[in-house]
Amino acid sequence: MRYLVGIPYVNRPDLLIRAVHSIQLYWDHTVVIDNSSERELRQASVSNLVSVHEPPVPLSFTQSMNYFQRLASEQNCDAVLYMHNDAEANAGTPERFLEILHGLQVSGHKWGLALTNFDALAAYNMEAVRAAGSWDTTFSSYFSDIDYHRRLRLAGYEEIFTGLPVMHHVSSTVKSDSNLGFIVNTTWPLYERYYEMKWGGKMAEETYGTPFNQ
Repeated sequence: MRYLVGIPYVNRPDLLIRAVHSIQLYWDHTVVIDNSSERELRQASVSNLVSVHEPPVPLSFTQSMNYFQRLASEQNCDAVLYMHNDAEANAGTPERFLEILHGLQVSGHKWGLALTNFDALAAYNMEAVRAAGSWDTTFSSYFSDIDYHRRLRLAGYEEIFTGLPVMHHVSSTVKSDSNLGFIVNTTWPLYERYYEMKWGGKMAEETYGTPFNQ
């Protein structure tokens, strides 16, 4: 099975190193996007292990996800995997996750998203990605995953909950940057309202089957 692993990096190089070391099996297929304002990864040893891409300007989360999807499409991948830069896969999880994904592919199962500890490490079926389209970049990060996963379900693709163990140092990127934390807290209600307008209700209370009921 052909796959690409994408990790969008914001801060905490120490946690990124732990994340990357926990997925050694994936190193040859892994791309880290350095979205730090100071190009922190130029001095980090992670660049010796995986491919590090440096965009002209830092990308938002949704822009990063679209970037990974584009790379996976260009490489004719069957799946694009996503990992938080503050996550850490337990021993055996990377191997078992690939086995599950391979099984889904060869079975012809119509899957769109496979989760471990939620999306601390997740995989998207590229067939489903082509059906659902790109991530909505009106969202910068929060609520964008709720939006995209809903679109996958509406396109007829199933979510798979593997239950595989992956440690997630929850919101460590936000907690480590007071400015980022301020932006998240300030914009949260704006993105929440946008989601409600787009789908006719809050999460699990949506009434539209198409964006903005169009």
